Amino acid sequence: AAPGGTTAATLTANGVAPAQLEIAPSEEDFSSVAIGARSPPVSFTLTNTGDSTSGFLEMELIAADAAEFVVAPGGTCIAGASVLAAGMSCTIMVQFAPTTKGARLALLTVSAAPGGATAAALTGNGTGPAQLTITPGTRDFGTVTLNETSLPESFTVTNPGAETGPLSIAFTGIDATHFALLPGGTCINGSTILAGGSSCTVLAQLAPTTAGAKVA
Repeated sequence: AAPGGTTAATLTANGVAPAQLEIAPSEEDFSSVAIGARSPPVSFTLTNTGDSTSGFLEMELIAADAAEFVVAPGGTCIAGASVLAAGMSCTIMVQFAPTTKGARLALLTVSAAPGGATAAALTGNGTGPAQLTITPGTRDFGTVTLNETSLPESFTVTNPGAETGPLSIAFTGIDATHFALLPGGTCINGSTILAGGSSCTVLAQLAPTTAGAKVA
């Protein structure tokens, strides 16, 4: 100014990136789960990759099959209460809990203001309960001389439902002791687990020790 001269003030500032939420993994396949059961919980990590603190987190399962998935206890992200400082993370636990058969798809969405929105795609397959079938349902081993053995016969065990526990293989009935399991089959007693839609084989033979018809 004249008169008055000139003066100046020095201005400083530091620009920072806004809060930005990112979720990992961005997609998860829960595989096959029996109707009425729940998958093991899967952990999703939510991270604020920005330089500012986020707003309160909001979480939601959306899309047509959202009801087939659930947010499970044990995560550290609390909807409506958690905020994430710059560079910090928290976890969300999700389970697949199908109520109907077939492929299912949903989205886990997380948002905050500030912080934006991020989402993970969830897929899974609802199956019927484990239910074993065996083919053939009957087998005639023919006539076998006492204390000798028949040719091996193969049986196929199939599971059209959800995953089984370890298979238990045994002969029952009044003549069970005249039949024997043979090595070479792919069904292993006490250890084989059949996933949904998979099969294995059992080899058996007749080894009669007394005369007459045998049924087991």
